Amino acid sequence: MKAKFVIILLIAGTAAACSDSGTEPSAPPAATSTSSSRVPTVEEMSKQKALEAYEGYWRVSTAAEKAPRAKDWRPELGEYLVDPELTRHLAEIQNLASVPSHMEGDYHRSPMVSAVSLGDRDPRITITDCLDRTKVHLVSDKPGEGGRTLDNPDQPRRYEFRAEVVRYASLNDRWLVQVVQPALDKPC
Repeated sequence: MKAKFVIILLIAGTAAACSDSGTEPSAPPAATSTSSSRVPTVEEMSKQKALEAYEGYWRVSTAAEKAPRAKDWRPELGEYLVDPELTRHLAEIQNLASVPSHMEGDYHRSPMVSAVSLGDRDPRITITDCLDRTKVHLVSDKPGEGGRTLDNPDQPRRYEFRAEVVRYASLNDRWLVQVVQPALDKPC
């Protein structure tokens, strides 16, 4: 009889300790999963990776345009770009450095996936963006001209901007921006 009493006390004590901790016993994993949790499709994951590469391209290229002489931007741009865009963009940064000038301000963008082609040998995703440059200005760094704006008055300030982002199996399936095409004739 004494043994039964000890076991009952142990069970009661354990139950009290659990309830005193402020936590409720958790349900088995199968009971906690909901029908709303699902595995993303290959297309959804590809779109996400392509958009991440595109955002990385903008983050690094904007930093490079703001400080073109600060360092060699090739390694950082190479994390998000491949040729022909990598070579073209590096030439643009070198041109800014040689003027000398830099960009000030921030672009406003609204990128969205406009085409997906995953069945090809080189899967690619096209991103269409509305590039708003109204608050971005080209500024001179020449002695005596510091702060002078060099904006081209004939260049549109808002226009469509397209990028092709390609998955490279040879580079650990990384998505990289291969081509960008500003459509200056298409305001947005």
